[in-house]
Amino acid sequence: MPSLVAQDDGTPSEPVDPLSIKLLEMDLTATAKLFARHDLDDDGALSKSEYQRLKWASDEIRSFDLNRSGDLQSVEVTLKLAAERERAGIVQMDSILADRYTKRYDSNRDGKLQLKELENNTFSDQIESYDRNSDDELSADELIRGLAFERKFRDELGVKGCDQGGAMALINQGDLNGDRQLGGDELDAVGLDSATMKFDRNDNESLSVSELAEYLADRRMRMGMTPSDQLLARNVIRRGNPDGDGLVPANLFRQADTDPDLGRPDENGDGLLSLLEIESYLAKQRKLLGFDDESANRASILIARNDSNGDRKLSQSELTASGADRDSPLFPQKLSLIDQDGDAAIDLKELARFIQKTRRP
Repeated sequence: MPSLVAQDDGTPSEPVDPLSIKLLEMDLTATAKLFARHDLDDDGALSKSEYQRLKWASDEIRSFDLNRSGDLQSVEVTLKLAAERERAGIVQMDSILADRYTKRYDSNRDGKLQLKELENNTFSDQIESYDRNSDDELSADELIRGLAFERKFRDELGVKGCDQGGAMALINQGDLNGDRQLGGDELDAVGLDSATMKFDRNDNESLSVSELAEYLADRRMRMGMTPSDQLLARNVIRRGNPDGDGLVPANLFRQADTDPDLGRPDENGDGLLSLLEIESYLAKQRKLLGFDDESANRASILIARNDSNGDRKLSQSELTASGADRDSPLFPQKLSLIDQDGDAAIDLKELARFIQKTRRP
C-alpha cells in the first residue's frame, strides 16, 4: 500500500497527543517499508542520523519519542506517520483504492502512474491536479493524497462511495467514443435524460464521472435512500439480470420485513422489477423505518456490546448492567421511551429510531 512520509503542505504540524492517534493498517505497512529502507544498522530503531536522512528535525519528532531515548522505535515512527496521515485527512479506503488503481493502470510496473497511463481512467476526471510536482507522473504519495482530497470534496457535496461507483459503472456502460464522459445518445443508452445535464458544471455538453456522481447523489437523496439502499437495489439487478435488459423476476427481491402500507415492489404488476421500482420501494421502506445507516450502525454496536443473553435486544437488566448515564440512549430510565412495541425490551429498529431522533446535527 502507498505510504505517507511527508507533511501535506510542508508546514510544521501542530503538536498532537500521541495517545489520541488512531492507528490503521496502512500506518503499520508504511512503518515496515520505511524501516526496511532507512534502519541502516537493523537495530529496530531510527537513530538521529537515520531519521535526519528523512529530513525529520529533532524538534519535529520530540513528541513522538515517548521514552526520551533520542531514537525512534517502530511504534513511535508508526505514531508519527499516523499523525501525518490524520492531518492530511487520509483514511484506509484511500490507501486501498490507491493500491487497486496502481495495479490496474501501472502498465510498465514501475510503481508509479504516468499521466498518460491514466488517460482512460474512470475514477477521476481531475487526475492532473494530483500531480503536485508537475512531472507528469503520480507517486504513491501523490495518488493517495489526490484520492483523499477528492473524497473529502465529494463528502461536502453528499456524494458517497455508492454514487461514485455508480458513476464509474455508467461510464463503462455507455461511453461509446472513449472520452470517459457521457453525452447525447450515450445518456439515452444508459437511461438518463437531458435533465441530468444541469450537472454539467463545465458546460461541455457531457457528464464526467464526478458530475455523474453528483447527479446520482442528488437523485438518491431526493428519493430518500441511504447508500445501503442504493447498493442493495443495484446488487439485486446485477445478480438477477444475466441478459442485461435491466429487469429481474419480482420473486428475486424478497425483504425479511414487509409492511402492507408499502404496497408491492412490482408496481406495474408485470412480474418483473426494474431498478427504479426497487429503488422506489426501498425509499418508501426507509421513510417508514425512520433511521439512516449511521443510526442503524450505532444501534447495532450498542446492542452487540450489551446483549448478554444473545436475543438481539436489550432488557431492563442489560441496560442497567451497561452503566450508561442519562446522556446515553442506554440509560435505563429511557426504556419506556424507546420500547415502541411494549415488550419490555429494545430491539435494533427501536434503538436506531431513537438515536436518529436525538442525534445532534
